[in-house]
Amino acid sequence: KRFTLSDIGIMGRSQITEMMCVSGVWPHIIQRPYGVVANPDDEPRDIFISAFDSHPLAPDTDFILKGQEQYIQAGIDVLKKFTSGQVYVTLNEDAQESRLFSQAKNINLNKISGPHPSGNVGVQIHHIKPINKGDIVWTISPYGLVQVGRLFLEGKYDPSKVIALAGSEVKDPHYYKVRSGMQLQKLLDGKIKSKNVRVISGNVLTGEKVDPNGYLGFYDNLISVIPEGDRHEFLGWMRPTFEWLSFHRAIGLLSFLNSSNKEYVLTTNTRGDKRAFVQTGIFEKVMPMDIFPTHLFKSIMAEDYDEMEALGIYEVIEEDVALCEFVDVSKHNLQQLVRKGLDLLQTS
Repeated sequence: KRFTLSDIGIMGRSQITEMMCVSGVWPHIIQRPYGVVANPDDEPRDIFISAFDSHPLAPDTDFILKGQEQYIQAGIDVLKKFTSGQVYVTLNEDAQESRLFSQAKNINLNKISGPHPSGNVGVQIHHIKPINKGDIVWTISPYGLVQVGRLFLEGKYDPSKVIALAGSEVKDPHYYKVRSGMQLQKLLDGKIKSKNVRVISGNVLTGEKVDPNGYLGFYDNLISVIPEGDRHEFLGWMRPTFEWLSFHRAIGLLSFLNSSNKEYVLTTNTRGDKRAFVQTGIFEKVMPMDIFPTHLFKSIMAEDYDEMEALGIYEVIEEDVALCEFVDVSKHNLQQLVRKGLDLLQTS
């Protein structure tokens, strides 16, 4: 379908909204709080774009969007029509200067450093301009921004994207140019080391498990393949070993004695069963936000709406607690729990 081109500068908000909704690019805009597709009738306080991805094995944003600077600027110009606030763009301070945004106009440029989850847009919002009750903030990925810009410059929706195929079970990690929603079987054929693997659309922390003949997720630019952890081991987590990654000095785990830069081949094995919350203080070490994670999780389990709000649930979505889930000795599905709390508040 071809759309009539007009000068972005003279287009009204209603005209832009209709074009984005009919074309299929609108779902790239995500609303905070709640982490849902934005309502076109709302006026966001600000719009945030995280221009780097700190997740494990994440592709390089500058590489996968190389040469698309004109679409980036057009997307920014379109989004400015929706807010009287700022369009914030955050770059990785430790990387080379981003070519995609070096010449961009009408943005509030910020740089942030540190390990994951520094690339999470929720962490960036928290440190730049936090969300309070009643605020509405929109977020969009750089790829989504390109899709918006291309629509208004070329009058068409282009579902092509560059993704990465990576993980310890991939023979030769590569970038591939594909179409959004593609079936993965042809991409994976002949490229996987073994049969007993977990194929993930997205990254290993927040991605979705898919069958090898499944499909690429709408928001994903990475396919991760790691060993399936479905085998039992003698003595389980009590077995003395240097082979496992551990954040805790648990009985039997000697891996904390290893060098911090040692690489591990991680499987999907959680090495334990769900149990009552163990007070370790480890959540605060992997969640760089002024939030008490354990208290927030318990308030959601108790369905205490006032406590959830007071403890900062409006500032988080699933990806912001993914590392908490990874290091949790109690083996709770914390991302699923946060989604439950957000759904409760949204429908209340």
